[in-house]
Amino acid sequence: MSLMPRALVLLNVQRHHLEHHPQERELARAWAHEVDEARARGELIVIVQWDGEAGSDHETFSRGWILHPDFRAETGDLLLRAVKPDAFATSALDGELRARAVRQIRFLALEGSPENASMTAQASAHGYQVGGAAFTPTPQPENA
Repeated sequence: MSLMPRALVLLNVQRHHLEHHPQERELARAWAHEVDEARARGELIVIVQWDGEAGSDHETFSRGWILHPDFRAETGDLLLRAVKPDAFATSALDGELRARAVRQIRFLALEGSPENASMTAQASAHGYQVGGAAFTPTPQPENA
């Protein structure tokens, strides 16, 4: 296991978060680019996969629960299942980050998502430096 002082934590990359979002393509491209850049810098990539309640659009193991097709865990990444909105309390996230000597966390999430607000607060409470936050690309003109 490599020591990685920085982590990029993806909070909203399941199908139900991105499919049918008005900026799905722009978000997927921008976020995939951010993930590639973070990997190139040697940052740990953490993908949080939120379990869903029965009957919800993201019920565990449903189509909405799986990762959006533009995102996947690669070798060296950390894929964690958790219960909304706090992966620190409902998964092994804190232990995994500490085992890799992570000190700084950036979250990639939809602007205004409850997961982003909760996780940012919990990361700070656990002693991590938090930088970066929700990301929604600026809408581009139709003919750009």
